[in-house]
Amino acid sequence: MPPIARYCRFLVLLVALAAVGCSTLLSVNDKPLPVGSPLRTAGRSSDGVRFEVYWATLPPDVEADDQASLWRFVQEERLDEGLRARLQRNGLRAGVVGGVPPQEIMRLLDPRPSDAPDDADGTVSRLSAPTGVKKQEMTVRPGEPAQVNASEVSPEATLLLADERGPWGETFQRVQAIYKVGVEPRRGGGHLISVAPELHHGEARMRWVADGAGAITRPKATREERAFPDLRIEAPLMVGEMLLVTSLSDSQSRLGDFFHRADGEVSGARKAILVRLVQTPPEADFAAAAADRLDF
Repeated sequence: MPPIARYCRFLVLLVALAAVGCSTLLSVNDKPLPVGSPLRTAGRSSDGVRFEVYWATLPPDVEADDQASLWRFVQEERLDEGLRARLQRNGLRAGVVGGVPPQEIMRLLDPRPSDAPDDADGTVSRLSAPTGVKKQEMTVRPGEPAQVNASEVSPEATLLLADERGPWGETFQRVQAIYKVGVEPRRGGGHLISVAPELHHGEARMRWVADGAGAITRPKATREERAFPDLRIEAPLMVGEMLLVTSLSDSQSRLGDFFHRADGEVSGARKAILVRLVQTPPEADFAAAAADRLDF
């Protein structure tokens, strides 16, 4: 092959490698994965806060003593006193689990399915039995809360709502309970974590919504959203700490019952959500991201 031909072939190979980049390092059966493959590791945001979110069904023994064995390890005093009163009126209860989680919290997140039927060797059914615990991981940036579904869509629900003026009833069509997990920087350092209840209801309609950066809008099918700003649960957390929210035992027909009714996978009538702070970015990156966002 003439030298000029070999040179041209070498240039074509370099261009092809530059276009592919590092994708050839990820392969299945010697075939490179496409750029958008879900098997690729998601890139970690340099200005986001990482969370673990658990839904855990409360075991019968916790229900039997009205959750006293659970709540003696939860720091309710770290929430505003007025907020705790508003939550109670709506059938909700919340607090912070700080430091190393106690045994009661660990058992809630990793229960032993002791009531599962045994198979021949007594192992398989126990490992595969439902535990009533679901976990998801998420990265949240300031001003861009993440949505966590607390229920399926119900055709209709009449709920008893309450504030300082007293209770009233309201009926919602095609309604779903949603928690929005948010994060904001604190002056002087640290992070303020929030869990805010919302009801999404009605039929989906095309609306113009802002994208993540808030710079442009785009059409999106969304439903009506009913927020409850007075019930926004927020507290400063350190890495490893959790926000725990569940319902009161007498919360029938209130928000607490609708948000925390158990899914029926295991014994137990109610469930709790635990939002655990896993990792935070460097303070400089996080503060810059908060300053750049647009407020509405």
